[in-house]
Amino acid sequence: MEQKIIGFDQDELGDWRAILACGHRQHVRHDPPFVNRPWVLTEDGRRRFLGAPLECVKCDDGEPVGDGVVSAAALEAAYARFAAELDGYIRRRAPDEAAAANALRRALVAIDAAADTYESARLEEWLATRIDATLPESPAQSADGLTELAAAARALVDCLPGLHRQAIILTDYRGLSERELAARLDLPLDAAAARLSAARRMLAEALHDCCDTLL
Repeated sequence: MEQKIIGFDQDELGDWRAILACGHRQHVRHDPPFVNRPWVLTEDGRRRFLGAPLECVKCDDGEPVGDGVVSAAALEAAYARFAAELDGYIRRRAPDEAAAANALRRALVAIDAAADTYESARLEEWLATRIDATLPESPAQSADGLTELAAAARALVDCLPGLHRQAIILTDYRGLSERELAARLDLPLDAAAARLSAARRMLAEALHDCCDTLL
């Protein structure tokens, strides 16, 4: 996942790290001939790269920056992303603007009503089943459709506290089993399973809250 560079600092060995907008830090060493980043050695060079995108591997793996509650502003932005992705998905399948607006409202009502049933499927698959049933002509579920809804699902996953978000990303997005999750996080199997179960309950609550906010 790309994140913008918002600053730089040095680790205990003096190697430069980029501070990313997500809060993670990532080394940007100048280590020729393997890695050539001479710009990182000067203040002017580092200033030129402020705002530049950098792929954040830690975000891809769901590594938490902290485990605090997501801020109100971040929550509002995530809900707006969710609504925009749903709206786009429906508009591409509805015959006209009026039908799309009606279908979006029906979809939000259906998602809200069924949120407590969300348990273990990838969220985009669960969403597709509920949304497609509200469309004038329900399409067959496809890989392209799930890819489109993945961004909406990720918007809600990003609402979770860090450790619970990490559990969802490592299992649903990186394909780890509960046993592999436990090994990755150095947790007993039952503790890893409990964390994943709690994360899914939080996602259900986020679905409720998001739909209530948007309706």
